[in-house]
Amino acid sequence: NYYVTNEYFTEALVLDKEPVGEADLQIFLYTRDLGKITARAVSARKITSKLASHLESLNFVTARLIHKNRFQVVDALKTDALPKDQNTIAVLQLIKELAAEGQPDYDLWNLIKSGQLNGEVALAALGFDSRFAVCESCGTQKPGHFLIKQLEYFCSSCLDPINRQNSFRVVA
Repeated sequence: NYYVTNEYFTEALVLDKEPVGEADLQIFLYTRDLGKITARAVSARKITSKLASHLESLNFVTARLIHKNRFQVVDALKTDALPKDQNTIAVLQLIKELAAEGQPDYDLWNLIKSGQLNGEVALAALGFDSRFAVCESCGTQKPGHFLIKQLEYFCSSCLDPINRQNSFRVVA
């Protein structure tokens, strides 16, 4: 059998991670060169893993990835981290949910690296600019909430209480 394996060495931001199996992790990365990718980190949850501490959410890492059938994190070294606050975590969730898989966006990457990324800027960079939005229900200009699951904007009066908890507030 012939397998093509590609190796990548790139700077990345760890967006999130999820446990897989007994010891592996599924890592969501936004990379400078590959855009958003999902990679597996084999044995990263073992107590002896040297990768675990580097692959925490909000960390910037220099990562070595291989791609055979899917991406795998072979090595990672933390270089910096974003502040751990609710706003930053919410912005990372937006990027995780809305960024296209495998499509690098150097403008978005530069915004992330600059530390000037907030919810409105992230939404604009991802193609959901709130300056041009109207409430999906009543047509009000400049609605204040973005529902990630529906990819729609709503004003405060049209947003029901259940969705209010799951919305991203874009206007103060």
